[in-house]
Amino acid sequence: MKKLILLFVCCLMAWGVTVPANAKGIIKIGGVGPLSAPGSFESGKEMKMAMEQAIEEINAAGGVLGKEVALVFEDTQGLPEKGTAAMERLVLKHKAVAVVGEFHSSVAKAEIEVANRLKVPLIIAEAWADVITAKQYKYVFRIAPANSLFYRKIANWIHAAGFKNVVMITENSDYGIGVERVIREQLKNAGIKMTSITAERTIQDFTPQLLRFKLATPRPDLLFGIFTGAGELLMVKQAHEIGFAPTKETALFAVGTDALHKEFWEITGQSGQYVLTKTGYYPGIKFTEKTDPFIKRFKEKYNREPTFAAMEAYEAVYLVAHALKRAGSTDPDALVAALEKTRFTGLRGVIRFSLDREPAYMYHQWPGTPAFVIQYTQVNQPYTDALLLWPKAHSNGQLMKP
Repeated sequence: MKKLILLFVCCLMAWGVTVPANAKGIIKIGGVGPLSAPGSFESGKEMKMAMEQAIEEINAAGGVLGKEVALVFEDTQGLPEKGTAAMERLVLKHKAVAVVGEFHSSVAKAEIEVANRLKVPLIIAEAWADVITAKQYKYVFRIAPANSLFYRKIANWIHAAGFKNVVMITENSDYGIGVERVIREQLKNAGIKMTSITAERTIQDFTPQLLRFKLATPRPDLLFGIFTGAGELLMVKQAHEIGFAPTKETALFAVGTDALHKEFWEITGQSGQYVLTKTGYYPGIKFTEKTDPFIKRFKEKYNREPTFAAMEAYEAVYLVAHALKRAGSTDPDALVAALEKTRFTGLRGVIRFSLDREPAYMYHQWPGTPAFVIQYTQVNQPYTDALLLWPKAHSNGQLMKP
């Protein structure tokens, strides 16, 4: 029988008939993200872990459309050109029916162009630049927050906390520049002074910039580090070593998701105490019935606490599977139509995709992404034990200073 099937397939190919990519009973979902430098590889590894967990669960429940689901993951290294090549391999070589992931906005910008050109659905899990959805491409969706959605909330906290003189060191990337723009606009409207310096993502010594701010008059009361990867952690360590921040005079807010990983403490050590950061998840707040079981399984499987980046990656895989089931097909246009009608209970709420075209970044964007401000009060503290400062309705403490 197998020989007859093989002969039939060969005849079809000889006659110019296309054999479906999933004829062998496997539906491939592509994954993209940084697994090596210069990208934020700790975040990329965590996202891949979460995707693999979702794939295992989906297959254990019977797969999709009667077929097994497989993840094919490509390392984008935090480089746009690698993102382009990864997307092309996933679609053209591996025949992925959809792609999920990415951490870096500059890489996602390159990836959405491939998704648009090759007409394959792409769900961005953890890249925040407004432009990603503002281009309003048919095949591009996002469950990560847009910068404008999230950082307006963070700016509200800065105002509410009473800061008057804010300084920023911003990585020269779509993400960093986008965050700086949103916060600058919000702080200007609130009458709060803000000064910003842009630095390349590859920088390892922030001492000159930090000393410039430390010696300024009046001294800044908040340092905002808009960096990802190793740069963020080095900035925290160096700011503390020169006695600038976090100190009684100057608080330090590390924006990147890397501040949530346990590896944060391996580099920062004592310097990480009293550091502020943000998260899209905080324990003890009721999200959905799926949240706690996911966290329990993730910790058992990988021996680490998942961040919201892992949650987004996990949700993105399930969103593709959910859309495949409702579409009853792997056809890309059918998948897009199904995704646009999504009402899926995820880990942090009910996910749907906006069809609004104003503001531009809202198109195919999940508008319900949560935002929290937390502060570490002890060395080696898991982010889930950190002090929750914002939003006020959920706060369990006040800003602490050394």
